[in-house]
Amino acid sequence: MEEGTAGRAPARGAFIGLAAAGAALAALCPPMLGLLVAARYESFVFAALVQSAIYAFAVWLVLRHRFDRRALLVIFLVAVVARAVALPAPATLSTDVSRYVWDGRVQAAGINPYRYVPADEHLKSLRDQAIYPNINRAEYAPTIYPPVAQMIFLGVTRLSETLTAMRLAMIGFEIVTVLALLALLRHDRAPLERVLIYAWHPLPIWEFAGTGHVDAAAIAFMTLVMLAVVRDRRVLAGLALAAGVLVKPFALIIAPVLWRRWDWRVPAAFAAALVVCYLPYLSVGTGVLGYLDGYGDEQGYIEGSGFFVVAALRALGLPAPGGPAFAAFAVLVLGAIALATIARVRAQDDNPALYLPLAAGFFVLISPHYAWYFAWALPLLVRAPYVPLLYVTLACFVFYLPPIMNYDDFLTAGLWLYGGFAVLAIADLAFRLRLSPIRRPA
Repeated sequence: MEEGTAGRAPARGAFIGLAAAGAALAALCPPMLGLLVAARYESFVFAALVQSAIYAFAVWLVLRHRFDRRALLVIFLVAVVARAVALPAPATLSTDVSRYVWDGRVQAAGINPYRYVPADEHLKSLRDQAIYPNINRAEYAPTIYPPVAQMIFLGVTRLSETLTAMRLAMIGFEIVTVLALLALLRHDRAPLERVLIYAWHPLPIWEFAGTGHVDAAAIAFMTLVMLAVVRDRRVLAGLALAAGVLVKPFALIIAPVLWRRWDWRVPAAFAAALVVCYLPYLSVGTGVLGYLDGYGDEQGYIEGSGFFVVAALRALGLPAPGGPAFAAFAVLVLGAIALATIARVRAQDDNPALYLPLAAGFFVLISPHYAWYFAWALPLLVRAPYVPLLYVTLACFVFYLPPIMNYDDFLTAGLWLYGGFAVLAIADLAFRLRLSPIRRPA
């Protein structure tokens, strides 16, 4: 009896701490919204990092303690309140959502969205004062978003051609993600409170509810892939993987975990879905790739400085490869990690930790330049918490500091992200080795 009472007492204190952390996290959202309205980005980043510290404390609580159902209610309530506050945020962190609405409008007019740049005279009749003036790269860049993303844009804009409607749609995809994560946690026999790792993370709050990034849809499909795998729905896994990749290609990272020798259902379903989804847009030929090549050049990937490793080598005065050479190297390294993952899948079927090496390798080698490109790791971290990778998803708010937003200082951002990741990864490895028993020969 005394043991049970002692086990419950810390949980009560942990619940109070969790509720207090949730209240603090939600209370920070209104002033952060005000900072965005005033375009005070440095202050917003500072507040986001404070919010991240509160979030980290809450994550520590759910990983160290067991809770009853009240904790889930608190988690969902705080997640809903935070997103409701962020929903009317001005499109100052990113104007991508205006392009989403524009692409949906263009398709509704019966025009292939990959055919013209927004400023083209063929689309003059579609211009307005609410959406068109806020489209980034309107004069020279055709859309870059793949077919399933375009289908989402078309569907949402048939209900309403507003930024709010698009943001609400992304929150809808977030609900799908959370429900799938709860099902996965039940399968893993892990505490359901771990869904907090996604639900309270500042990135989804500000990037999906506040900015409306379509990455929320890709993450939902990616999470559905994991759920289909654990339920042995191989065809559905292939279809969901294709849908995720055709929203944002990063969803392909989890493909190696789907591998089963001589089982062609996943690759067949994946290939069939790719063909079917691209068919409506093939009237522009290779133009269906949109602004992909121009984007790589704009972000410094062609020249090489867009990759953190290359930029760091150059800053140290060391020999560094060009962009294409390093990209080839990155593909080879990621391919090697993928093959190692496939080999482990056969020995350890459905181990959530198998997703993490590819995710870490992708971030370090590819070096994304925008904060929302880090959010897709969160469903993986819900199932297999890993502090160094979680740090990267929180520290990425430094991309909103003005020098970095203007493409001038990606190296500094990379030092914060990947330097911190390296330190934490080494510390984590040392801690695990210290806890591992020393095996002596008989």
